[in-house]
Amino acid sequence: MFYEAFMLPARICILLCIAAVSYVYAEKHPRAGFLIYKGAWFDVEYPRDFTVKPSIASSTPGKFDSAFFESPDKDVRFYVFSPQWSGEALDIAMNPVSEVEKDVKKESKDGTTRRWFTYAARNGSRARSFLEITTAETKLVFGFEYADQASYKKYLDSYLHFKKSIAQYAD
Repeated sequence: MFYEAFMLPARICILLCIAAVSYVYAEKHPRAGFLIYKGAWFDVEYPRDFTVKPSIASSTPGKFDSAFFESPDKDVRFYVFSPQWSGEALDIAMNPVSEVEKDVKKESKDGTTRRWFTYAARNGSRARSFLEITTAETKLVFGFEYADQASYKKYLDSYLHFKKSIAQYAD
């Protein structure tokens, strides 16, 4: 009887320890086929064969608040903007000469505003879709630029993993 009463808590403890070690390992080791990019105030996983192009410099020397991640075939680019608190993602501003804004949707709930929007090239050559998440103190922007629907579909799973992998930090 004592043995059975002791074994259940011991098994639960062992399972919790395994789960904790797995979580810590996953936090420091990206999914197969992905690498970790470390921005000034965030980490994000991106496909191993993509090229990283840091963009907006952070107030933290040598670090960046945003970056682009380009596919080897140059058909898609992923984007993230995650400053320490808030700011403007000026590196993704729409070019009114060559682009039009479309598919705008905005939703506010519990102090968080989500805005989805797309900039489409006037000549139909590319589209850039973004999700901007803002609170009173913070801003986070994800972007997915694609040449066509085939490219969009080809890289969609990688983009969804990219978005899901974000880890944000503050001081």
